[in-house]
Amino acid sequence: MQEVSTQVNTITDRDDFLYALKQTLAFYNKDLDRMQTSFWWTACKEKPVAKLKKALIEHTKVGKFAPKPADVLTLVDSMNHHSGAISQMHTIPTTNCPKDIAKAWMWFIDRIADESPTLSGLFGSDQSISVDQQEKYLHVVNDQAHKYGMPESIPDEYKLKEVWA
Repeated sequence: MQEVSTQVNTITDRDDFLYALKQTLAFYNKDLDRMQTSFWWTACKEKPVAKLKKALIEHTKVGKFAPKPADVLTLVDSMNHHSGAISQMHTIPTTNCPKDIAKAWMWFIDRIADESPTLSGLFGSDQSISVDQQEKYLHVVNDQAHKYGMPESIPDEYKLKEVWA
C-alpha cells in the first residue's frame, strides 16, 4: 500500500528548508543565490521538510561535494522506502568516519553556519562543549581538510597557520 502524503509545505517550511540548505552548502564553501533558491525549492517542495533536512545531514556525512537536488531527493526516497526491503540503489549511505572526527565537523559546520565574522566568534561560551574541546575540534577539522587536500572546506578566517603554513 502506497503512503499518501497530506504534506502541505508552508512559507515557514520553505524558509526552514532553505536555511538548512544554506548551512549545508556553507560546509562545502558554496553560496546559495536567489536563482538557486528558487530552483531548489521547486525541485524539493513536494517532499516533507523534516525528511529534506534529514537528507541534508546524511549527505554531509558521506558527500565529498556539495549536494544537488537529485542527491537529496534520492536520500529522501530511500527514507520513504525504509520499511520493507530496500534496494541497494536506495540505501542511505554510511560512513566509516571516526566519531570524534564526525563530531568535530558537526560542531564546525554548526558554528560557521552562524556566519561568525571572526575566529573570536567561533568559540561559544553558551555551548555544552568546553572551550578546550572546541579548540581541539578546530584543529581536527583543519588537519582533516589539509590531509585530504580540501582547503576550500575551511574558510580562510578559520584556517590555522600551524596546519596550513
